[in-house]
Amino acid sequence: MASGTEQLAQMSLQQLSSLEVTSVAKTPQTLSEAPAAIYVITHDAIVRSGATSLPEALRLAPNLEVTQVSASDYVVSARGFDGAPQAQNFSNKMLILIDGRSVYSPLYSGVYLDADAVLLRDVDRIEVISGPGAALWGANAVNGIINIITRSARATAGTYASLGGGNLTEQLEAQYGGDAGDSAAFRIYARGVKRGAMQLADGSSAHDDWAKTETGFRADWSHAQDALMLEGDAERALENQPTPGEGDLLVAGADVLGRWLHSFESSQLQVQAYMDQSERREPFGGLGFVLHTYDLSLQQNLTLGAAGELVWGAGERVDQYSIANTFALAFLPARRALTLGNLFAQETYPAGADLKLIAGAKLEDDPFAGWQFQPDARLAWTPRDELLLWAAVSRAIRSPTPFETDVVERIGPNIGLVGNPGFRPERVTAYEFGYRGTPTSTLSLSLSGFYNVYGELRTIEPTAVTFFPLTWGNLMRGDTYGVEGWADWQVLDWWRLSPGFRTLTEHLSFEPGASGILGTAQAGDDPRAQLNLTSSMTLPGRLDLDATLRHVDALPDPALPGYWELSARLGWRLTSTLELSVTGSNLLHARHLELPFPYGEYIDRSVFARIDWSLR
Repeated sequence: MASGTEQLAQMSLQQLSSLEVTSVAKTPQTLSEAPAAIYVITHDAIVRSGATSLPEALRLAPNLEVTQVSASDYVVSARGFDGAPQAQNFSNKMLILIDGRSVYSPLYSGVYLDADAVLLRDVDRIEVISGPGAALWGANAVNGIINIITRSARATAGTYASLGGGNLTEQLEAQYGGDAGDSAAFRIYARGVKRGAMQLADGSSAHDDWAKTETGFRADWSHAQDALMLEGDAERALENQPTPGEGDLLVAGADVLGRWLHSFESSQLQVQAYMDQSERREPFGGLGFVLHTYDLSLQQNLTLGAAGELVWGAGERVDQYSIANTFALAFLPARRALTLGNLFAQETYPAGADLKLIAGAKLEDDPFAGWQFQPDARLAWTPRDELLLWAAVSRAIRSPTPFETDVVERIGPNIGLVGNPGFRPERVTAYEFGYRGTPTSTLSLSLSGFYNVYGELRTIEPTAVTFFPLTWGNLMRGDTYGVEGWADWQVLDWWRLSPGFRTLTEHLSFEPGASGILGTAQAGDDPRAQLNLTSSMTLPGRLDLDATLRHVDALPDPALPGYWELSARLGWRLTSTLELSVTGSNLLHARHLELPFPYGEYIDRSVFARIDWSLR
């Protein structure tokens, strides 16, 4: 198993721009020709960052806002709308996939980032797209897509073990992989991690420490025109609760995914199916749920000669869930089976020697809102090598969920909030433009701008005369705009600087007849700007030094001052099979908040040391 740090030292900026991506067109293309605001977190960058969790790795993407709320809870968003806990509003406009398996919850619209089993060492790349991607990926890809793509079993052959610990984290990982004949390969892994508790405002413990175990496998087989992949994971975690005596929250899950790929002379056919079970249960008869997801999809990529390329597909997903209601919070009915069917197509048409028109759309039969049409049109111009100018207009929706249609919340003996069976999808029409290029052999640049128009955003509305119970409405609208940019500068053969920034301006207002309860801040508490700078050095003596400085602007409502933070990792490759490293996180402050208290907890400065051993 080759060291990721050794690979990075050999990769030029031209090689980075030639990385293969699949999320923009659902077909392989190089990063330099993908007409979207896409940032790729490579395997090498993940290894060099010292990240021990998926949210920590996502901080490497300059087009994402990653906010730590507690020891186990993070908020991830792009282009705003990162949620408002005081309004029971969550970051719900970002679709996250792991090898094509959606981990977006159909129950409340969002992602449980503490419940995703993925060994970071096995991640090949994370493709982060800011901007809608619903024409190919469907509902909830409103403001962006995070597509986590793992490495093939053949790429991870050998034995790997890692042991690490620090003041907040303890971690043990082990993996074994090998060949099964000339055409097949496999791997199996196991991981255990413990996270310490965060702090409350008075310096006392938040009692939210947790422990998690994961195990999984992957097998790949290929022969002639066919390729098969089968993978699965299982996990179980116990998370302490902030109130002493509450007991532990149980988080458990398992999944299995299979994919068959067949290549014809001028086309490629893919069939994929997966099953997923997730479970969360509060102690002592508290709220909990079990969710089973079954998904089947078909996709065909066709080469049409002078007419360009066409990708089309169809799929069906069934979400079956059962909720253990409580008196204070219930879903009525407590059991449902939600069915989501879809059909999509997208064509890339060569309108000239250096001009391409990409047009596509997805039709989805939403279980609550019926058929939804989500189109996308893009123009890509490459006047010369390593230069791309692009523009796009697209439409996407955020689907209703049982939390909006079926929920019943009580305040003491009285009903405080009820669901709205007529709740409609939230909608966006997005206008984008961008530039990507490598003006010199030592500099690559990416710049994009956007203007988004939103409608039917979720609001809280009172009952006439009596005020209570409250219910959900669709009476907010508005627009947002901003700029995102990042670069890679090879300062010296052994030193690379990677700056990035993003800006966001929001103008939200209520529709006539809206109550305006909680104000427009209920849509999200978003900073106006974010800056980051990553430095990667490959030093003599087999040393690697990497550091990331980031700045997040002040949050407006609830207010929180802006802050700077720094993380750094020093790695020492003793031999080709053994590496020692020390990672420091949140180094500029003994503790800091990323979300206003009491919605967020104080995050401690931390140090984590680990030893990695790999033998191929």
